[in-house]
Amino acid sequence: MKTRFHASSLVPPSPTPRLGVSLALGGGFARGYAHLGVLQVFQENAIPVTSIAGSSIGSILGAAYASGAELPCIIEKCREVRFRDFAKWRVSRFGLASNERLGALVQKLFGMRQFEDLKLPLAVVATDLGTGDPVVFRQGNLAQAIRASCAFPGLFEPIQIGTRCLADGGLVAPVPTRAARETGAELVVGVSVGLHDGQRGVPSNIFQVVSRAVSAAQKHQLEAWERYANLVLRPSVQGLAWDDFARIDEAIEAGAIVARAALPRVRRLLELQNEDSTFGKQGELLLAESLQ
Repeated sequence: MKTRFHASSLVPPSPTPRLGVSLALGGGFARGYAHLGVLQVFQENAIPVTSIAGSSIGSILGAAYASGAELPCIIEKCREVRFRDFAKWRVSRFGLASNERLGALVQKLFGMRQFEDLKLPLAVVATDLGTGDPVVFRQGNLAQAIRASCAFPGLFEPIQIGTRCLADGGLVAPVPTRAARETGAELVVGVSVGLHDGQRGVPSNIFQVVSRAVSAAQKHQLEAWERYANLVLRPSVQGLAWDDFARIDEAIEAGAIVARAALPRVRRLLELQNEDSTFGKQGELLLAESLQ
């Protein structure tokens, strides 16, 4: 069964290929801090990031980076974040907690309210619980889109936007490579940190039950999202629990390790991209001259 994508804001993808890397940052709660290590290595090695797509925590960190905030500043602010900063326990028919605080936190930390305020193109993916389809946000209210993308089922209440009831984007786009491709990118690098808690045996709480169920379902989506990526990075973060936010340094280092190892491949892909662009421009010039 093919996954269908719908742009909630009805903004068409950019038709012009962008020279550089479009990053697709997947979900994984505290494990997602590995994305910061990837960004750090790419920045240190002058790998151009031209656009970002994010699901769940990937949408938060992607928005922070796309805002133009300095990466060391983003990392320092993330060190201070704990579960209580973006969630409030509020048992209801739809979830155990509300992530309403997340919207305020995003605005407070990075000062961004709209997609249009960002320095880089950003796509945020959520799941429409009415249709089961992905919903891709590219403009409008940034905090609302991120809240929807991070509304993990069973834990957080879903987010109502318009007529849609939305939940975590990782359900339909564990790593949002297609959304990244639709920004007009020729080179897409996906970063997968996974949801499974790394433990075997019987789950010990409701979150492990839900996360393992989602992780099991995502195993069968690999072909669906991997085919839109030129390269997939998989930081070794299986030893981190979903709420190990205090272990941010371990996650960052795991992301940095795989990013460093991938640098030769990334550089080669960028070289091929530049060659294709050069040949394309030469072809256009030759065609123009022949028509004169």
